[in-house]
Amino acid sequence: MKTPIHDFLVKYAESGNVRAHMPGGKGIEYPLDITEINGADVLYESCGIIRESERNTAGLFGAAETCYSCGGATLSIQAMLAAAVSLTGKKTIAAGRYSHKSLINSAVLLGLNVKWIYPDTFLGADIRPEDVEQSIDGDTAAVFVNSVDYLGGQSDIAAISEVCKKHGVLLLADNAHGAYKVFTGDHPLSLGADMTADSAHKTLPAITGTAYLHLADSAYLSAAKSAMSLFGSSSPSYLMLDSLDLCAKYIAEERESALRTLERVRELKAELISAGVPLYPSDDMRITVDAAAMGYTGEQLGNLIRAKGAECEMCGNRYAVLLFSVVQPEKDFAVLSEILRSIPRTEPVEIREIPVIRPEAAMTAKEAYFSAKKTVSVKEAVGMICAGINSPCPPCVPIVYPGEVISAEAAEAMLYYGITEIACCSL
Repeated sequence: MKTPIHDFLVKYAESGNVRAHMPGGKGIEYPLDITEINGADVLYESCGIIRESERNTAGLFGAAETCYSCGGATLSIQAMLAAAVSLTGKKTIAAGRYSHKSLINSAVLLGLNVKWIYPDTFLGADIRPEDVEQSIDGDTAAVFVNSVDYLGGQSDIAAISEVCKKHGVLLLADNAHGAYKVFTGDHPLSLGADMTADSAHKTLPAITGTAYLHLADSAYLSAAKSAMSLFGSSSPSYLMLDSLDLCAKYIAEERESALRTLERVRELKAELISAGVPLYPSDDMRITVDAAAMGYTGEQLGNLIRAKGAECEMCGNRYAVLLFSVVQPEKDFAVLSEILRSIPRTEPVEIREIPVIRPEAAMTAKEAYFSAKKTVSVKEAVGMICAGINSPCPPCVPIVYPGEVISAEAAEAMLYYGITEIACCSL
């Protein structure tokens, strides 16, 4: 696999040219850090080395086109939503309720109407295809779903895709946690998604903030590039682009190594289950431990794991989540196995389950967010209209969205997750 971006950067670094251009570091600490100099290409109008690298990556993922993002999957989500509006001329999105806050941020910026599709469980990604079908009408530009949620739950992309195709509606997938699926054959693109936002840095060997926007049809490219320019920095990091270029080389040349790592995650899951460690069903790249069944809260279990020399991806009220990468060192599996098997079990603790909350909308997200507002305690906010975007992080999923009336049930859930204040419309 060629690495056109990396090769250009190395050649320039070795040239000894006087850097009478940005960035201000002048290559002293980071020799490969440059800007859009002659020959380096322009990210949002790529036609040279970046375009070549993006095409290399597209071929690996089975995409018609791939756009690189130096703004994480958030930029990719913003861009694919804007592209969907541009391509269809419609501004209603049907979306799984528990989506990353970048969806609602985009709705505010783009003036989108969001029709929520509710799962059976709080914070779950598993919306039903029949509910998706009921949410689609003549004003729907696209359906937006999570491919993998923070606990490792997954949507049935193939079935949802059939519904979208039946109605001629675009299917957009937030696959931030599932870029590794390039190795497993069940990437959302292969299951029928039209556009996907993938974080490279979460499960692939790429630096933080790198991501992809994958397109199933080249006809979407112009709208996607234009949308990325709308939201993204005009000075994208070439260190990040270099990382994406080298990541493509890894995907092309290290498939067997990546598959072996995925197998090690499966083996560790089986080993832990055999040892009596209670696990929540999850995708192939994480292990989600049911801390409550072991006698702890997720935070308490996370502290025990940390004290023994490991750090979790997320520790919530009930679960502790361990997230892996395709380049996870082999030694880590034995260490984690020993840590989790050594933690003593106590009597299971009762963790109150939060129900699926269905707030009523009083105005659009954009109207509420840009209204005159005041910050009040969550207890005072009951009956008021939400005007801010407050969410536990992770998983960065708001409980109430701008424009929605804050119910007592919603306020209780926010307090449960540690949110004590919220911005409300001061009408």
